Amino acid sequence: HYPFENAEEYERHFPADFICEAVDQTRGWFYSLHAISTMLGLGPVFRNVIVNDLILDAQGRKMSKSKGNVVDPWDAVADHGADGVRWYMVTVSNPWLPTRFDPDGVRESAARFFDTLLNTYRFFALYANLEDWAPGSDASSRNPLDRWLLSRLNRLIRTVRAELDGYNPTRAYRAVAAFVDGELSNWYVRRSRARFWGSADAADSAAAFATLHDALRITALLIAPVTPFTSDWLHRALTGRSSHTESFPDADEALIDGTLETDMAHVRTLSTLGRAAREEVGIRVRQPLGRLLAVIPGAPPADDVLALLRDEINVKRVEFAASSEGLVTLAARPDFRALGKRFRKLTQEAAAQVRGLNGEALATVRGGGTARIAVAGEWHEVGTEDMEVVEEAQGDWVVRSEGRCTVGLDPAISDELRMEGLARELVSRIQRLRRESGLAVTDRIRLGIAGGELVRAAAREHAGAIARETLAVAVDVAGRLGDGYDHDKEGGLDGEAAAWGLSVSASS
Repeated sequence: HYPFENAEEYERHFPADFICEAVDQTRGWFYSLHAISTMLGLGPVFRNVIVNDLILDAQGRKMSKSKGNVVDPWDAVADHGADGVRWYMVTVSNPWLPTRFDPDGVRESAARFFDTLLNTYRFFALYANLEDWAPGSDASSRNPLDRWLLSRLNRLIRTVRAELDGYNPTRAYRAVAAFVDGELSNWYVRRSRARFWGSADAADSAAAFATLHDALRITALLIAPVTPFTSDWLHRALTGRSSHTESFPDADEALIDGTLETDMAHVRTLSTLGRAAREEVGIRVRQPLGRLLAVIPGAPPADDVLALLRDEINVKRVEFAASSEGLVTLAARPDFRALGKRFRKLTQEAAAQVRGLNGEALATVRGGGTARIAVAGEWHEVGTEDMEVVEEAQGDWVVRSEGRCTVGLDPAISDELRMEGLARELVSRIQRLRRESGLAVTDRIRLGIAGGELVRAAAREHAGAIARETLAVAVDVAGRLGDGYDHDKEGGLDGEAAAWGLSVSASS
């Protein structure tokens, strides 16, 4: 009822922080508001504007009734949920750009984000209930995974706040999606799995639960403006309170550790390269290997972070070198199209000269310089536009590179390593039998393992590890699997005949 009353309330809200409407309202609404306000002597009516561009159909055509390609919003909500539609619209493109409404894209986007987030919550809830963990437990931790996740989480809060303050919701929530999928689920939870069940150290387990609880709770608060229903459900499940009665998170700058984040980024890159090297030679990750040589920019990661790399790649030693010299040689792959434009009939001769460039010349080219080649008795300068400079592995090393990071993997498998690999394969098969037999994740078992001499030797050598991983209270190793097991299986392990059986222990 301003200007007749509520002047103080009006002045507190005027001008508005922002306004958003479609692009066709530029003159009829955005301009008109300013014009009227100016005529009244009040000045601009809003400080910021987000102009929404058109919503197009899946093929990029403007929606119109005559074309029959109009999407009813209520049908979209019925098919994908209100939060699913919101999440897609916010993250698929900036609102000031034309946006294609693709039902398959909505389905894929919603599944990738919400399924990952809710599966992470279900994992947390399952083991938190089994271990009787409750919020309020001591969350202090020296585990590098916990410290890293909290650092990344608080950097995410900083990023989301800055992007929303700058009216860039798309960048804000793409950052949230990348965190949930790439960092929370596919790295933190996957690398911390063993810390969530009873065989883990009690203090370390409590710290893992507290860290994951904080990450999920704060993620619920961050997504509240765009996915209010999912946010509210998740926050209530974690705390018993609505996310919409809480303050938006503030970053705790003291928890942001740039050195740790850099170390972990290097470890994650080296892990990706190491797994790719294993795939190249067809050696599964459960088979331990002896040595990995790594090259990274800067200093090697701290020892506690480096342990994650050894475990992820399953190697006994990780060594660092100042350069990839000794692991790789440089080789040139001529670009025949580029050379053909310059040398015409002499292209083959030019290509042969490019292939013959020595390592020093190729290093210069890779660094942005040029090299000289002689074609038909004349000297010519060649550079990166004329060739691709690649690294080729020396000796038996399997080498993979990305940017300034390189790994060299030694694929040799000793008898000792092979026995450990067999033991890990046995653990995998036994865990699968547990699931197929319908056992609860906490059920203790009596375990029997039989097979050839190498299988028996591996089982005896690593009986303790097998028992811990499979929750076995006893491990019986013999040449033949005896009777008395409720569930059993047999099969080949790297060409070795083996059998395994289990029964639920009376002490479960």
